[in-house]
Amino acid sequence: MKLSQKIALIIIVAYCIFHVLILLQIISYTIVWGGKIKSISEMYILEGVSLIIMLFIGLILSMKSRLVKPIFTAKTIKRILLFFAFFFMLNTIGNLLAETIIEKCQAIITIYLAVVFYKLSK
Repeated sequence: MKLSQKIALIIIVAYCIFHVLILLQIISYTIVWGGKIKSISEMYILEGVSLIIMLFIGLILSMKSRLVKPIFTAKTIKRILLFFAFFFMLNTIGNLLAETIIEKCQAIITIYLAVVFYKLSK
C-alpha cells in the first residue's frame, strides 16, 4: 500500500471517530455543517449520513489497497474514487466558505483527499 493511501485511510478513520463523537454529543455539533444545524434531530440525520459515507469511503480504500477482498470490480472502485475526488473538491470549497475556523482548516485535508482519490482513480 502506498503511503498516500495509508494517510488517506487514517484520515477517513479519524473522520469516522469525529462523526461518532458528534453523534454522541461529546463534540458540539455547532462546529460542523457551517454552524447551520438547527436541532439535535437534524444533527443526527446529517452526521449519520456523513458517518455512513465515511465508512463507505474507508471500505472502498480498503478494497483498493487489498486490505479487504473487493466486492466491486477494479473499474467500479476507480469510478467511485473519481466520484469522491470530485465530492471532496466541492467539499474543499464549502470548507473555505464556512464560518468556523475548524471547517476552514479542514480544507487542507479535503483537498489532500481529493488529490489522492483522483490519483487512485487513474
